[in-house]
Amino acid sequence: MLALTSLANALHPALDSLSHFRMHLASLSVLCALPLLFSKRRRRFAVLATAAAALVSAATFGALWPKGGFGAAAAMAGGEPHRLLQANLRFDNREPDRLFELIARTGPDILTFQEVSTAWIEQLSRLRSQYPHGIVCERESRLGGVAILSRYAVAPGSAECVDDGLLAFATLEIEGRNVDIAALHLHWPWPFDQHAQAQWNARDLARLGETALLAGDFNAAPWSETTRMLAAGGGLAAAGLAGPTWLRAWMPNALRRVAGLPLDQVLVKGAIAPTHMERGPPIASDHLPILMDFALVH
Repeated sequence: MLALTSLANALHPALDSLSHFRMHLASLSVLCALPLLFSKRRRRFAVLATAAAALVSAATFGALWPKGGFGAAAAMAGGEPHRLLQANLRFDNREPDRLFELIARTGPDILTFQEVSTAWIEQLSRLRSQYPHGIVCERESRLGGVAILSRYAVAPGSAECVDDGLLAFATLEIEGRNVDIAALHLHWPWPFDQHAQAQWNARDLARLGETALLAGDFNAAPWSETTRMLAAGGGLAAAGLAGPTWLRAWMPNALRRVAGLPLDQVLVKGAIAPTHMERGPPIASDHLPILMDFALVH
């Protein structure tokens, strides 16, 4: 069964690529098994396939859900509420106003963006008065780089672009404390060079301080070996499960929420206590944005 095989994704990048579709494969196994339930000779195979799919699902999601859930984090934090908006903007987005409408409606304090193309850099200048701090990484590629924009001040000398503008760092001063923020955009998985990029990005993430947040378009599922390497490199853990965020641009947005891949992620460590996470409405990108509320544990 391919879903079970994907559990061995640490063995080779090809298996890691397969693992991104683990939940799709598990669901397909159950659908294929249903007709076998009506055959006495094949019923046991249906039961085994369903049990294997349940095992894969439990192993995948059980390892990702925050300890105690968001309620426990909220009770433990007790600090001021803060909000992050993470979004792959899509480099050729023809409806930028949809992003600005979302920002106006939800009022995030920190923005992390990917595919910040030349056209988007010009558009984001509209946010300068609201988000005067941060860093925008320019690239020659038409896909653009990443950006961190913030209402909070950036510690002098902390804002930096690395990996040709696909990874950005900035230390924000929040409630009198230093909070490291990183924004990341990974390449596509095997047979492309995502695995190698994740390895060197994991080394870059070792510079993160004791309280930090990494948000981005990983082009990888939360349960992938790619994500595990990044998390280990920065000493980070999943902030929560937002759900599917990506599907081909020409496919319906409703299908993206149900059958897409969860490529957009937020990882945290230290005093950051996520209290709520959800996917936002479509912004004319092939990715859905993520909104995460958090507080700082005192």
